[in-house]
Amino acid sequence: MAKINESTQLPLERKYQVFVNGYELQTVSGITPGLASRELNTPVYGSDDSLKDTITDNGTLTLDVLEKSNNNYLMDNLCNVNPSDSVKGYNFASFTKVAMWPNRKSYDNSKYIGCEFYGRVSMTPSGKSGAPNEWSSRTFSGLCDAPLKFEGDNVAIAAEKVSITAGAGTLTNVPYQRPDNSLYALYVVALDWDAVNGDIDKSEILTVTATMVEADKSVTIVAGDLNEMAIGDVNAAYVVYLYSGSGIYPTGAIEMDGLYSALA
Repeated sequence: MAKINESTQLPLERKYQVFVNGYELQTVSGITPGLASRELNTPVYGSDDSLKDTITDNGTLTLDVLEKSNNNYLMDNLCNVNPSDSVKGYNFASFTKVAMWPNRKSYDNSKYIGCEFYGRVSMTPSGKSGAPNEWSSRTFSGLCDAPLKFEGDNVAIAAEKVSITAGAGTLTNVPYQRPDNSLYALYVVALDWDAVNGDIDKSEILTVTATMVEADKSVTIVAGDLNEMAIGDVNAAYVVYLYSGSGIYPTGAIEMDGLYSALA
């Protein structure tokens, strides 16, 4: 057995940069993903072996987050609050689904070496906790799609907010083809975005198709992709995709637009 170099081959968990809808969460102190699955085991006549299978219904996700002033991005996105608002109000009776992903840096922080993706995350926060001489924190927990994991040098998750005109738009960077299913996007959200005040008036998480995001950087949304919105209301799209490029965020070539950011 070859000797394992712990410092280069076993990166620490702190090497993960955690993002929600393109915003980096700087004070995450714990991440616990999981799977909600069911075991099927049914005996049948004529066979000594029962029928067995394990069904994954969805993923689960728990985050421990220290509260940092002026960087409460997880709460902002869950409550559909623009992070750039100077005064914010959070209604804990209503939460919206978000996308989350940790990109893993190499041991020397020179490149990314993989990532994980959690789509359609529906989380609620606990009440804040902490003794008088401790930092305030909250635990966020809930459900998500079954997680995705990718490994490889210079492979990470990027996000772009693109303008959509007559159902068409263009990414800045070339998306990297997913090795698990040949698609060029992980997650696409159709937006009715108010450029004046920065609000998202309507949004719909779409089922990604082969023609929605392509290798030539094109983004196409048609009426058949939508169940809740009218195609005429879609003026922007938020696209999350695999990217292969040099460096790490925020100094590298990777694009990392926030969901509420202005269009380029």
